[in-house]
Amino acid sequence: METVHLIDIRNGRLNPGIMPITMHRPLILHLLGTAVALLLSGHAAARVPPPAEVLLRSAVPVNKTVVPASRGTAPLHSVAGVAPGQAGYVHYFLLRMPDNSVEVQVGIELEDQRIAWSFPELGVVVSPFISGETLEVGNNSYDVWHLYGLRPFPDNAAMARLRKTLPARVNAWTRAGIPYCLDDSPQGKCMSCIGLVLRALFPGSRGYPDMPRDFWRTSAGNRYTPDDLLLYLTGMLDLPDRNARLQRLYRLAMPADLRNDLEKLIHAIGTGESKPAVATGKRPGMPRGRL
Repeated sequence: METVHLIDIRNGRLNPGIMPITMHRPLILHLLGTAVALLLSGHAAARVPPPAEVLLRSAVPVNKTVVPASRGTAPLHSVAGVAPGQAGYVHYFLLRMPDNSVEVQVGIELEDQRIAWSFPELGVVVSPFISGETLEVGNNSYDVWHLYGLRPFPDNAAMARLRKTLPARVNAWTRAGIPYCLDDSPQGKCMSCIGLVLRALFPGSRGYPDMPRDFWRTSAGNRYTPDDLLLYLTGMLDLPDRNARLQRLYRLAMPADLRNDLEKLIHAIGTGESKPAVATGKRPGMPRGRL
């Protein structure tokens, strides 16, 4: 049996602090070989690439494309008045007419919080926002109450386009002195309140709005009304039936007046009225109903 002394590997000499150990040389060589193999395997492990699935996951680009939500699933932005940053919002008002009848009036908010609308006896005008006040027009008085306002487009790109083009269109209408009327048509050269708002939201050719295909509902007489616009802006026309519309109504946060009006309108939609599987559109610039 041969005596082998442990040596200080760093200095290549006997380590005086360790007692000699008597071992078989083959055993020593075996242990040293095992230690070297372990040491080398440790270095190799440090160079082993991450698992294949990690490499694949990092190599595949992340798809950040966001599919726009439909109106029936998009959040609803409703407001109780005008404010900075709301240019393009559609506002609903209640008018007490000179004969004491009550009508809904719609207008569109401008960058300076004024309202562009086609008002009885005044025609297309831009006026300060009013609510709970009386507007004197000639010998007649109109009591005006604001109900609520709505952001007309869910996506930011559409809102940016509206805000960019709205001032020029409104200025052209006011300079032309377009009168107010109920029977809005290109030939009549006049605008109803709903006609002005639809032209602002969906500009088309020949003086008429280019109505979107998903705005499929009109009221009696094949006319678009503020009620039809309300159902469209809130996403109710994008849903298949009354139950789906009521479920959306209950999920959304909104002013009490808006909730009450929508609930009545949802129940007023006939059971035979539903979103067409394929909307039939007219040629550009022509609505499918009257304004």
